[in-house]
Amino acid sequence: MVPVSSPPVLTTVPINVATDLYEIICNLYVQWTSELMLAYLHLLYFFQIVTPEKYEVSGSNQEAAIILTSCTEPKMTVTITLTSPLIREEPGRDGDVTSGMVKDPADVLDRQKCLDALAALRHAKWFQARANGLQSCVIVIRLLRDLCQRVPTWSPFPGWAMELLVEKAISSASAPLSPGDALRRVFECISSGILLPGGPGLADPCEKRTVDTLTTMGEQQREDITSSAQFALRLLAFRQVYKVLGMDPLPQVNPRFNVRNSRKRRHDNSEGTDSFEGEGKKDKKDYDSL
Repeated sequence: MVPVSSPPVLTTVPINVATDLYEIICNLYVQWTSELMLAYLHLLYFFQIVTPEKYEVSGSNQEAAIILTSCTEPKMTVTITLTSPLIREEPGRDGDVTSGMVKDPADVLDRQKCLDALAALRHAKWFQARANGLQSCVIVIRLLRDLCQRVPTWSPFPGWAMELLVEKAISSASAPLSPGDALRRVFECISSGILLPGGPGLADPCEKRTVDTLTTMGEQQREDITSSAQFALRLLAFRQVYKVLGMDPLPQVNPRFNVRNSRKRRHDNSEGTDSFEGEGKKDKKDYDSL
């Protein structure tokens, strides 16, 4: 057995502390339900003897995984999935598609769950090679992941597609970008209509066949995210990035020491906020929760 630790969670960690962690163990041989139960019993015995903390250990054949849950605060859940590269379909000599697990299908772990685990391993390797060392890429991914959790409009955006989009937007720049410029560039890409039906789409670089990572999104969801990104650009242009980030505004600088504030027109309100906040009620509702 060759255990391979997969860091897919570390590649998509939001701003808040992650409480759901995933571990993938890749074996050179096909995984059986008997092996899953054997690993479950070993872990159950291990946690009862080694650690005084309380953990709940459960095995799921349908999920092809072992789930560890802490009983104390903060609640943490670790999902350990077993898989094997032999699960993937390979073309035979006669052109038919054969499977490496036809010996005993009744005792083999769920095929789709194992394939999803293999895909997660490929995504993690791609992230380490392409995105992890790219300036501002990880920061922008975390900001967008937090945005997808806070704003319902962005929740249908697949995490893998979002990582691909951020990497392509930042790597295509002519010079290294700061986090603010990189975030603006990503919003510009989305605002241009790259997610809309009929557009170029986002092909999965980890698959041999051409696979669009946006297939799970409906047409209305794509239009809503595109419109929301356009409104986010307006907020950035009017120095209201705190609304996009879901944070309190920074304290205002004394107007006597700020040349820009001293040049403002007299009809601006006394708090120094932009009258732009009252424009576009439909767009404003989208970011009321920001």
